[in-house]
Amino acid sequence: MIGRLHSIADRMAGNRRLFLLCLLLFLFSFWIALWIAFPADVLQRRLVSEVVQQSGVKMQGRNASLLFPFGLEFDLKIFPTTPVLAPLDLQQLQVSPAWSSLVSGTPQIDLQGKLSGGRFDARADRNGTGTLWLRGVDIAPLQRTNQDYRVQGILNGDLNGEQLSAAMTGEGDFILQLRDARLLGLGRLGLPESLALGMLSLEGQFKERRLSIEKALLTEGALEMSGGGTLLVGETPEQTRLNLNVRLHPTASTPPGLRDLLNLTGVKPTADGSYLLRIGGTLARPAIR
Repeated sequence: MIGRLHSIADRMAGNRRLFLLCLLLFLFSFWIALWIAFPADVLQRRLVSEVVQQSGVKMQGRNASLLFPFGLEFDLKIFPTTPVLAPLDLQQLQVSPAWSSLVSGTPQIDLQGKLSGGRFDARADRNGTGTLWLRGVDIAPLQRTNQDYRVQGILNGDLNGEQLSAAMTGEGDFILQLRDARLLGLGRLGLPESLALGMLSLEGQFKERRLSIEKALLTEGALEMSGGGTLLVGETPEQTRLNLNVRLHPTASTPPGLRDLLNLTGVKPTADGSYLLRIGGTLARPAIR
């Protein structure tokens, strides 16, 4: 009798295992069929259309494909309204759910991809809270070539924000580092066309259009700099107002013409040879006091 009961229990356990195995195979086969047949292009167009509607920024997606198990990959071209910026090509942009956020009550999405020779990673939710990491981004191709002055360099950065939107709302903090920085377009000032700036480090906070630079440091180039201040960011350099306090210290590699320009400001050098400057005006026409 006991042996018969054991035999029945073994058969029931075996049937349960078989049922679970069949269920898993069915779900896996269903997902594979859905994944193969799902219209990735349609999903890409709907996603891009939603972002364009919310932000007002023109975008164009292409080369869509699905990611396993859940996600979408495509190339995205963004056409900024700011005249200084060239169209941005985000390559192999991957959009997927942030799995750890599904139990928090505020679902988030993860984004990652390639930008101008580097990489970016971001996480955002529907409330505008987000983080952004930039690594090895070449900023030269991100600027229009018809600008009077342009900056070259490789950008690394971290940004955290809340209530962010394309309308320049929200607040947060940032850390940026631009290595191998170089300023172009100085020939019209009687200086070398290209000026090596070295390493530029910026730390600060932002709230809506007000950018507070708490720490600015320039080293390893033709001129050393330290300081901070605020910028009221406009749509163009002419509309961006400056209120900066900086210390400029010439080095052995400072071009003679740049030394002459510093002397023409009317600011007397301090005992260590540095110049303490207050910079106002606009980004297009800075005024030194």
